[in-house]
Amino acid sequence: WFLTLVTVAIAIGALWFGRGFLIPLAITGLLFILSSALVDKINRTTIRGWSPPNWMAQLISAIVVIGAIAFLSLIVSSSADEVQEALPRYRERLANLAEQFERLLGPRVMEAGRRAIEEADLGSWAAAAAGQLGGALSMLGLVALYLAFLVSERLAWIEKLPRLAATEEGTRRARKVLTRISVGVKQYMWVNAVTSAMSGAVAFVIFSWIGLDFAPLLALTVFVAGFIPNIGAFIGIALPSLVALIQFDSLTPFLIVLFGYGAADQFIANVIQPSMQGKSLNLSTFMVMVSLTFWATIWGGIGAFLAIPMMVVAMVVSSEIPATRWIAVLLSSDGHLDERDTENLDDGPKKTASQPARDKQSEFQAEVEQLRADFQNREN
Repeated sequence: WFLTLVTVAIAIGALWFGRGFLIPLAITGLLFILSSALVDKINRTTIRGWSPPNWMAQLISAIVVIGAIAFLSLIVSSSADEVQEALPRYRERLANLAEQFERLLGPRVMEAGRRAIEEADLGSWAAAAAGQLGGALSMLGLVALYLAFLVSERLAWIEKLPRLAATEEGTRRARKVLTRISVGVKQYMWVNAVTSAMSGAVAFVIFSWIGLDFAPLLALTVFVAGFIPNIGAFIGIALPSLVALIQFDSLTPFLIVLFGYGAADQFIANVIQPSMQGKSLNLSTFMVMVSLTFWATIWGGIGAFLAIPMMVVAMVVSSEIPATRWIAVLLSSDGHLDERDTENLDDGPKKTASQPARDKQSEFQAEVEQLRADFQNREN
């Protein structure tokens, strides 16, 4: 136990002190998996019997993902000055709202709130926010560079990662673990990217229609919050509603954002997303919140964004190690791991394998074989 505690402490310390180096790499890995999911979708697309070749699918996927990063960077950079210029106006508006609430609740109740508003150093807050936006832009540029080079070497990485093991059996186990991580994270990233983009598009239309300030930035916030489990929907509705309440004298825009966009977001989350999600990731809701708290504490808001993929990786890896299999059981929702978690590596028949699992495994193996053939042709 002492060795385990020391190892955990060292790992947490490495995550904390190395976050500046590790966060861009983690985001690059997730975007690479998302681009791989997009490659799969493009490869399965058929137009009058013609399917795009693998190199074209990879090129289109890389252009889409890197273009999306550039577009998000443009939104953040263009909104930074707008936010800073609007702060004095919002401070004055908050003071007026405090006076209106004072008439309703009395001076004693609102005294603390007024003092907090008057003493708030919005200039320092704006400078800090601008610094964080600048840091986010620098990180997005670094992620785009990482991703461009990683996509260009996609075939080589697929071939050499399993070969890190020293034995053939270790190679097979590594390939199985990487396959399961890829399938699980691909499913999560693809579904959440599509549904979050839907929520962001609906939010931008509604916010622009009512004339809400920072509509592109708030829509981007809605998109990013869609990847944060459990509390992401609350953040995506609460922040725009608060801005609408402060910006307008009338309650109508606030109600439109709260109920209009809120209803659309709930429809996407409760109807469209489950229909796309298919098989559940089998994660405990309580452990999701624990993971969210842990990664948000270590890596901040980006850690909350990465919580679910990191949890999937931890569950898959720990299920393959007998000494840590109990961790995978704790992370699962029902304690019953997928049969692939406990199957032997021999070539015997699988006793409980389901047809969907075999189909998904066969599709992935077919893709690996195709990529291997393309890589060999490229070398020749």
